[in-house]
Formats: sequence, C-alpha cells, structure tokens
Amino acid sequence: MFGASFNIISQALEVYKKMIDVKNRNIANAQEENYVAEEPVVQSDLYSGITFQEVRRIQNFNFINTRNEKLSYVSYLEERRDYLSKLESVFQELSQGNGLIDYVNRFFQSYQELMKEPTNEGAKSQFLESAKMLVKTIKSRYGELTRSYNEIDYTINDYVRKVNELVKKIYKINKEIFFKYAQTKVRGEDYKTLLDQRDKYLKELSQYINVRAQEDELGRIKVYTSKGFVLVDFSENFFTLKYEGGKLIYEKDESDITNVVESGQIKGLIDAKGDIENLINKLDNLRDYLVNNVKIPVNGGGEASVFSGASINDFEVDANLETNLGNLDFSRTQDYAQNALTWWEEAKGRTKDITNYVATQKNALDSEYEVEKALYDSLEKKILERQGVSIDQEFMEIMQIQKNYEAVAKILPRIDEMFRTLLNMV
Repeated sequence: MFGASFNIISQALEVYKKMIDVKNRNIANAQEENYVAEEPVVQSDLYSGITFQEVRRIQNFNFINTRNEKLSYVSYLEERRDYLSKLESVFQELSQGNGLIDYVNRFFQSYQELMKEPTNEGAKSQFLESAKMLVKTIKSRYGELTRSYNEIDYTINDYVRKVNELVKKIYKINKEIFFKYAQTKVRGEDYKTLLDQRDKYLKELSQYINVRAQEDELGRIKVYTSKGFVLVDFSENFFTLKYEGGKLIYEKDESDITNVVESGQIKGLIDAKGDIENLINKLDNLRDYLVNNVKIPVNGGGEASVFSGASINDFEVDANLETNLGNLDFSRTQDYAQNALTWWEEAKGRTKDITNYVATQKNALDSEYEVEKALYDSLEKKILERQGVSIDQEFMEIMQIQKNYEAVAKILPRIDEMFRTLLNMV
C-alpha cells in the first residue's frame, strides 16, 4: 500500500514540474510574434492519481484561416494601390505644369493662335513645336506605362518564387511532424516549435496568394488555393507555380489559374497590369482621336493631317506638316479655329478620362484598404488575446501549481516515517 502511495505522489510531483516547465516556456516566449500559448493537460484518477496527458496549443485554426484570408485581401489592396500611386504620378504633374493635360492645352492654344494669324511665322513655329511636344509627351507616358508593366512581370516572378519556397518549407515541416510526432508529443517543446514555424510560413504565404489550410490530428496541414488547387497535402506531396506569358500556371497539370487567384500581392499585381492595360488603351484612344480628327485647311479645298501613326509606337507629327503649313488656305482658317474648339474639348475629355481613372480607382482602394486593414487588425488582436501569453495569468497559475507541489511534497516524509514505524513494529 505504501509503495503504491509513494509512486502516486512521486508521479504527481513530476507532473507539477512539467506543468511549471510549460508555464515558464510561455512566459519566456511571450514577446515572440508567432508564439502560440500552451496549456498542460492533466487527468486525475482515484486509483492512479494525477497523470500528464499532453501539451495543448491554445489555438483555433478556423480563426487562423479567417485572419490569413483577411491578410491576403489587405495585401492585395496594398500592392495594387501602391502601383496606382506610381501611375498617378505619371499623369499628374500639376505642380510643375507638365501634366499631359497641360501639353494638350498648349497644343490647341497654339492651333487657335495659328488659325487667327495664319501668316504669322512665329505662330507657325509655336504650333509645330507644341505638336512635337504633345507627341513626345504621349510617347513618354506610354514608355513609362510599358516599363511599369514589364516591371510588374519581374516582380510577379519574384513573388511566385517566394511562394514556391514557402510551399516547400511547409511540406518539409509536414514531414518532420510525421516523423517526430510520437517522440515529441509528450515533451512538447520540439513539436511546438514546428507548429509555430508552420503558422509563420502559412501567414507569409497568405500575403502573396490567398490560401486555406486544413489541419490533421498530427498538426500537419493541407494548403490549397481557390477552387481547390492543392499546394501542400498531408502526405508526401507539394506542388509549385510558375509565371510565364503573363499567366500564373499550376505546374502539376499546367492549369492556368490567373483568374482563380482572388487576393494576395500576386493578385494585386495582376490587377495592376490590368490597370496599366486600361491606361494604355485610353492613351491610344487619345492618339487615335488626334490622328483622325485634327486637321489644317490647305489650298485646293482639302485638308492635311497634323499627326500620323496607327499606334503609339509610330505616333509622330505628320511628315508633311511643315510643308503644309506653308500652304494654308487662309479663307477657311476661321472655320477650322471653330472646329478646333470641339476637338480641344474632346481631347481634354479623353485626357481627363485617363487621370480620372487612376484617381477614382486609387480613392476606392484607399477607402476599402482603411476598412479592411481595421478588420484585419481587429482579427489579429483577437487571435493574440486567444492564443497569446498573459504573463500575469501565467505567474498566478505557476504560484498555484507551486503550492500544490509543496503540499504534495510534504506528504512524502510522512509516508516514509509511517513506513519506518511499521517496519520497526515487525
């Protein structure tokens, strides 16, 4: 009887030591960003006493998925609006008077002056120069848009590379969990480190691309994108992505998942490319209008183009403009001056359509970002409250465990004394 009691008490003391170790580990890691608090799980039994069952992580994986989904969307908004800020600076240089709208206005002002004084050589020179500057400005803006477009492709490739690296890291952690689960489960520390690292990688991955994860009973995770494209499974597999030809490809079966991705920095860049394509189209619409509508009257009842070119790449001042300026039909210049007012308004409208597109999109994204970032911060705070470490609470629990330990420890000498007394009586 005494032997059984002695074993039960010794076992209880060992359990209390383990419980204190867990609490101390929580306190030591309280400031670690990805640390999830642990809770020692014990079981009491009338015949076997108190036994140590496991070290449980205080984590709700559904909350983690929700937080990561929100992080993906916030990252999407952040990435796209950053690029729109760059595009905004391309077209809105108002403080310097060098915005596209300024060059449009200068050109049509010089056109008006020329039509009012068609024999004025200075007006002709000014008109020719303003036409050249407008062409140069439109081509310059196109060049900046094209460079930004190509830069995005480079950045997407870099982000896809980082996605693949994180996928491989999560896959390796899954394998480590599988092999180490049995021997580390009870000790807790090594196994816990793997799970914290897994959560860190999953959070990083969510910044680049929206994913969801499922956790199995061992702590391994299955990671997949929208519509179920698996990146990491529970067993021995992981699957990578590649970016080529402007498409995001799921390498397992070469599926194009460009339109499957819903958020994350990669989606932000994909949509930023769409923004640039829209701006290039709007800029080309302006070019097309100038080429096909802006004319000057020439002798013989005809008219001559001021601009030429079927695309922005070959957009130029018409090769014969300087010659045609020497052949103006003075009798019709006033009529063309009136026509130019309509052209001017249309050109200004098309130019403002470009700047308004950028401003409208960016303002909408800014507003949405503020709301979504606040929601993300709220989720992050709730997760920290649920799975983070409260140092005050941990100290209080340590004190209680210590009291229990001391109370049980006092029983051992008494049992020893009773055992010796019994032996002496024999």
